Amino acid sequence: GVLNYYFPKSSFLSKLIYKNKKIVAVSSAVKNKIIQEKFAQNVTYIYNPIDFEEIIKLKEEFIPETQNYILAAGRMNNDIKQFDQLIIAYSKSNLPQKAIDLVFLGEGKNQEKYIQLAKNLGLENRVKFLGYQENPFPYYKNAIFTVLSSKNEGFPNVLIESLAVETPVVSFDCFSGPNEIIQHGENGILVDNQDFEKLSQAMNTFVEDTKLYKNCKSNAKLSIKHLETETIGQLWLDLFKK
Repeated sequence: GVLNYYFPKSSFLSKLIYKNKKIVAVSSAVKNKIIQEKFAQNVTYIYNPIDFEEIIKLKEEFIPETQNYILAAGRMNNDIKQFDQLIIAYSKSNLPQKAIDLVFLGEGKNQEKYIQLAKNLGLENRVKFLGYQENPFPYYKNAIFTVLSSKNEGFPNVLIESLAVETPVVSFDCFSGPNEIIQHGENGILVDNQDFEKLSQAMNTFVEDTKLYKNCKSNAKLSIKHLETETIGQLWLDLFKK
């Protein structure tokens, strides 16, 4: 699972190396999993920080040519982001009929497969692949919402970066992070984990329920205020004082 990114695959080795160390996890769920797996006892968590001042500048750098779209972002080297399933979910939603595009940022060996799938579904003019972007913030800012359809995550920056520029989010309640970032109905929609039918429905809801959407958009930035660099920096300083 997701702990393989942080620990050796051998649980014996993990316990040997980390048992008496202080571990800082990237989310509360990862912290609980480490304790549950008995890899270590002294575990805390500190979220990834976000630099609001920098983002204010970056989001205004340019205006994307594509307008009226939802956004997905991430590497395409494996299927963890499940972009193929996302394209299918989008094709089943009402968005293509409403001329709302699905825009991807990112690249990798699976990109060709995704382009072909969009073609097969007759959506080559609606699903757009913009590759890796040095500055993704103008794309986040101008999106209607950002969507996350991953199998698993650590603490998804995609959601935080989107909320930072006041763009609400739709995400699976996957392990780990989304349910620590999204307050359902307040800054986004949290979808039952891996239920792609419900993901399509959530896309429709966000486009059709203007009241809900406006509420989530107005709360977006404030909902991640606790992640600003100074606050997170202080948590690290406090940790080292102990």
